Amino acid sequence: MNIAIIGGGAAGAYAAIWSARSGNDVTVFEQNGYIGQKLRITGKGRCNLTNNCTVDEFMEHIPEGGKFLYSSLTRHTPWNVMTFFESIGVPLKTERGRR
Repeated sequence: MNIAIIGGGAAGAYAAIWSARSGNDVTVFEQNGYIGQKLRITGKGRCNLTNNCTVDEFMEHIPEGGKFLYSSLTRHTPWNVMTFFESIGVPLKTERGRR
């Protein structure tokens, strides 16, 4: 299957790698110079990927109308994201505020 991903930030890179590992042909369209460019400046240069919390804790900080996220977040939790990036060699560190 051919997959097009718009945006090469954390979510786009994650989706691209996940999809390619599933056997798909993936193309990432990124307007910046390279994939992950904005990640370098998030968290004051520390690259925030997700929060180290439960789905319920995460949902407490979503403004009204965020209930539509619950289904996808319970299928793919912040823990899944952290485990994935660690599995491809990205060391992670949880900082204050569970960032």
